[in-house]
Amino acid sequence: MTRKFVAPALIVIAVLVIGALVYTFSRTTPEAPAASTAPQNWVTFAARVDGIDPGPDPASVVIHVLLPAGGPGCSRSPRVEPIPGATETPDAVNTNVVYESSNSAFGGCPTQQLADVPFTAAGPIGNRALVLNTEAWHRTGATFARCDEFLGCTPPADHCADAWVDRAVFDLDVPVKHLNGVRDVLVCDGRWLVLDLNRHVGDCPVGNTSCVPPAGPVQRIVYAWDPRGWKQENGTKTGTCEEIRAALPEFPQALCEKLPPRG
Repeated sequence: MTRKFVAPALIVIAVLVIGALVYTFSRTTPEAPAASTAPQNWVTFAARVDGIDPGPDPASVVIHVLLPAGGPGCSRSPRVEPIPGATETPDAVNTNVVYESSNSAFGGCPTQQLADVPFTAAGPIGNRALVLNTEAWHRTGATFARCDEFLGCTPPADHCADAWVDRAVFDLDVPVKHLNGVRDVLVCDGRWLVLDLNRHVGDCPVGNTSCVPPAGPVQRIVYAWDPRGWKQENGTKTGTCEEIRAALPEFPQALCEKLPPRG
């Protein structure tokens, strides 16, 4: 019997070819991601009111709102949405201003855009407050302005009223619930205000008469009236009449003499 021999070079070539074929047919091409068929979900949010202008008749206004923008699905359909069961009163008109945003837009709206939303009340608005998304606005001449958190829509004429004092103390980073407890008004004549501030009183829960706040420094603060409210002038170390008048020569001597000594 005659034996046949295969050259080693041919064996090597055959192995390489078979390996290439195996590699070629074992590879898989990743499938392209399927396009999402889920319906776009739109959610209603309260709109941020940026301003209000009078409308074409006494019962209407144009509400300017800031809407998220800069991406698909950021906002649509800004509109007035009546509050169920709410009725207009002689003092106020209550309603909500809303818009819709897609859930795909969360975190994808880097800018804002203005939109105008017309609104017509049941009757002439006049001097009534417009309460939009629980925030009150009032007429100020040819336009509208936000009502102050402490002063309301009609600030008290008396500059020594609690609302003006609370607003001044709030600017000292005192929690709202402790505004009355931490301050003691010493003198006030409408142009000048002096009070003692004890921040440690706020350590006791509101209404807890048995709680004794820890001892702490009492700060005596002098305010001067500014067209926008009370403006802090200084915080004194000793709180004496001499120290106050040395820093503020225009501070009345008659008020200075009414200040109690520091304890």
